[in-house]
Amino acid sequence: MQLKSSVLSAAVKSALVAAGLAAGVASAMTPGAYEATAQGRNADITVRVTVSADKIEKIEIVKHSETPGIGDLAVNELPAAMLSAQTAAVDAVGGATMSSAAIKKAVAEALRKAGASDKFLTAPKAGADKAAAADFKTSADVIVVGAGGAGMVAAATAVDNGATVIVLEKMAMLGGNTARSEGNMSAMDPEPEKLLPMTRAVRDIIAKYTNPKPSFRRRFSSSSQSGKKYIFDSPELFALQTIVGGNCKNDAKLVLTMTRNATAAMKWLDAQSDMTWFHVPRSWVDVGIGGLYPRGQWPCQADGKTPISTYDAYIRPLAAKVEVAGNPIYKNMKVVSVERDASGRVTGVKAVDRKGVERVFSGRSVVLAAGGYGANLQMVKKYNDISVTVTSNSPGTTGEVLEEAVAAGAGLTGMEWIQIHPHGNPKNGELESAIAARPSDTPYVNRDGLRFVDETGRRDEISYGILKQPGQVAFSIYDQRTIEEKKVEEKKIESAIAHGYAFKADTLEDLARQAGIDWKNFEKTMKAYNEASVSQSTKSLPVPKILIGNPVVKAPFYAVPITTTIHHTMGGLRINEKTQVLDKNGNVIPGLYAAGEITGGIHGGNRLGRNALTDLLVFGHIAGQEVAKNK
Repeated sequence: MQLKSSVLSAAVKSALVAAGLAAGVASAMTPGAYEATAQGRNADITVRVTVSADKIEKIEIVKHSETPGIGDLAVNELPAAMLSAQTAAVDAVGGATMSSAAIKKAVAEALRKAGASDKFLTAPKAGADKAAAADFKTSADVIVVGAGGAGMVAAATAVDNGATVIVLEKMAMLGGNTARSEGNMSAMDPEPEKLLPMTRAVRDIIAKYTNPKPSFRRRFSSSSQSGKKYIFDSPELFALQTIVGGNCKNDAKLVLTMTRNATAAMKWLDAQSDMTWFHVPRSWVDVGIGGLYPRGQWPCQADGKTPISTYDAYIRPLAAKVEVAGNPIYKNMKVVSVERDASGRVTGVKAVDRKGVERVFSGRSVVLAAGGYGANLQMVKKYNDISVTVTSNSPGTTGEVLEEAVAAGAGLTGMEWIQIHPHGNPKNGELESAIAARPSDTPYVNRDGLRFVDETGRRDEISYGILKQPGQVAFSIYDQRTIEEKKVEEKKIESAIAHGYAFKADTLEDLARQAGIDWKNFEKTMKAYNEASVSQSTKSLPVPKILIGNPVVKAPFYAVPITTTIHHTMGGLRINEKTQVLDKNGNVIPGLYAAGEITGGIHGGNRLGRNALTDLLVFGHIAGQEVAKNK
């Protein structure tokens, strides 16, 4: 009888609510848990929303495949923001627009299923800032501007060395361009005796760069004669390739600093968490996209095999170290000036939060690690009237901190050198290196079905080659063996296919049909390419290849459309080997340091693939060590 009464009471209440007669419950929902799904950046996002009659009680993301450090920040942040505001209509997480939109759409749909009124679906009224001013720090030994790779390495290193730190990040998320990269770096293997044996192709690469240099010929000959059969490498060879690959526009001292410290920097990051490195030249002879030599190191999980996101390798553990030690990382904090005292020493920075509140952060040292300017087309055009307008950069990579440093007296170098990358997605400009496979295994063909460039050559040569092709598009072609060897993650390529970013077929002819490639030419191209791969000689190809890997013969087959995007700005602030910022006359600006893409001189006129991660690790670490001395 009690149950019937309860049911009757609920029914009466529901009727009254529907009629608008129950005071205070005009927006009542039917209590329960409701699920809804929306398309995210990588795959569907499913949410579960639990409600009572007049309140959102819980919001859960029950399924997603969003990118760590980018899309998953919306996954982590939006549910709490929606719960606090009691509405699905909250601000998107900057830099994670597609993921944010999907979560908001799914939550709104779940709320509609619950019978929610507009109160739960529209933007909340602006409320008072609840942040406790007393907990806000504005002074530390070191102020780090930018929470990408270089900034977090510098901050964590400074903390390791006993300094207090405040990190300021303009965006709503950490990671910058680092989080958007594959995370692969270049460094000499710490245990070279584990490397693969030398091949004829690798010997040819060494000869290409060392023939004019007798000292290198002697060193390589000495290594060979001593019985060492594994792949030869040295900091000097690494530096020489970086300088020649940069059109000799580099600062040789900075390049040698990078190459001589690369292995130690790699080992340092390894020690920061349970990540480790997959040392590529122990398994494949692979030069990466524009890397020119087999010295690639890939971050992975502790088992040494399972891929790990760049965010989880470079950003998350370092941010945790900084914060656990009591040092704040303030997001949505845009630096608007670099402060100097009467003596010329840098004393801090001025910043503005997203509400327009201006704050001054003071420190004995400032590290500028705010990235380049590849997402600021106006600034790009100012220094290089490049025809490419699509960028793969983080939306926060807009260069204003660099300009503020110049206003404070900093000198610039190499600003005209801007790199375009050949692995851009033609539909949205994002990098597709994670699904475009290894250049040694992969022929790039145009819509006419023809190869037009050495896929293992320099990035600038490949990129400008694509710009000359029909539609300024090429196709990276590979087969199932690439998937089996885990050179491309199956879930990533399948997600790309579902989005229309790639094609898959059981025959090369069907692949050509799907991708819009001329089949007759493509058939001839692939036959010649596969024969060259089997014989390991590319001299008979219309376009020879420095390093050729697997033939493309095992079904199913894959085609990934690629185009060029603005990718990296090689120019920036002038620094010395200690990462001290120099003025236009080459004099040190006391108290000011810089690391990462905001600096110039390291990469010259063309950055080698994987060197950006080496750069930020080495110079971020040096910056952290140097500023800690000033505490």
